Amino acid sequence: MAEPTQTVNPPTIPQAVGIAWCAWHEAYSNTARPVRDTSGARLFACCSCRQAYDLAPLADQP
Repeated sequence: MAEPTQTVNPPTIPQAVGIAWCAWHEAYSNTARPVRDTSGARLFACCSCRQAYDLAPLADQP
């Protein structure tokens, strides 16, 4: 019997998404990322709050 020549890739499993407390709208969000506020404190902000308050995630800052 002939063996298959192509390998079958397993389906991709999505990475786990973390949930954090957004300090701006004060609720949990799965899009929250760490940012610095105007005083320099490290807090979490969700995607819509980062856009509304012009906050850059810490990973995007120099």
